[in-house]
Amino acid sequence: MKKLIPILSIIFCCTWLVSCGNSSADADKETKIDAVSQSQPQTTTQPVTNSEPEDKETEESESANSENQEEETQLANNTTTRENNKSKNKPVKQLQVGTVTELVNGDLLCYATLVDDKGTPHNVGASFEICADSAKYLNKKVRVSYEIASVNDCESAEPCGKTRKESIITKMDVIDEKSSEKSSTDSQNQAKNSDSQTLSNGEWTITIGNSDSWTGVNGTGNLSYKGCDAKGKCLNLTGGKVVCRDGKCLTGWANGDYTYVLEQPMSEDSNNSSEETTLTVRKGDNEILKATGFKSVPAN
Repeated sequence: MKKLIPILSIIFCCTWLVSCGNSSADADKETKIDAVSQSQPQTTTQPVTNSEPEDKETEESESANSENQEEETQLANNTTTRENNKSKNKPVKQLQVGTVTELVNGDLLCYATLVDDKGTPHNVGASFEICADSAKYLNKKVRVSYEIASVNDCESAEPCGKTRKESIITKMDVIDEKSSEKSSTDSQNQAKNSDSQTLSNGEWTITIGNSDSWTGVNGTGNLSYKGCDAKGKCLNLTGGKVVCRDGKCLTGWANGDYTYVLEQPMSEDSNNSSEETTLTVRKGDNEILKATGFKSVPAN
């Protein structure tokens, strides 16, 4: 027993030294590791990104583009709406004059077919009174009048309590084509007469036409000449040229070897100028007629 105590003491002492030695070594090692760690620059394992600002700019850009697209779409829709409203508000051109080719009584209206001057048929609703006088209008050229009337909006002639507003023909006026043609002819004659002058001395009657063809330059014009004697024999010529000088205007026509010259004074008073008018007819160099004493007369 006494021998074991010193041995145990030695073992304990050695164990304690080893432990203390290891602790010191470990401490030194830790000290060195800490020193190294402090001397090295610190780094972070979390990646640094700018994703948040970029995402914000992208969102703002997309939002702006979306707003612009919405504004453009709204503008386009507004433009389309305005155009549609204009189209709806634009009055429909209704036929005013046409030839009645058919009048048929329907359940709700009298239906008229009119053909315009271009031969295009137009089917138009009319009052029942129009169909009642169909014999008066059929195959006649008419001028029509329209009115907005309440029309039954039913499937049959039986009343259903529904109505709609519709523009229908309420009046037809037959156009007298003969009167119309006469009026047109009179207008043409009046226009023709305004460009013509008729003179007579009782023996000779002369009508000068197309006076407006003279431009005011001597040697120009394309005036017509119609000269008739007392027996009704007439001569028609064209191509008259005008020359004005020394207070007189001479209009000349050629007919083979014959020349016809009408001499008139330049005067605003047509009556006085006509009385001083002279007609001279020559064959070659020979004067065969010289007529005076002409007065203005109405054209035929």
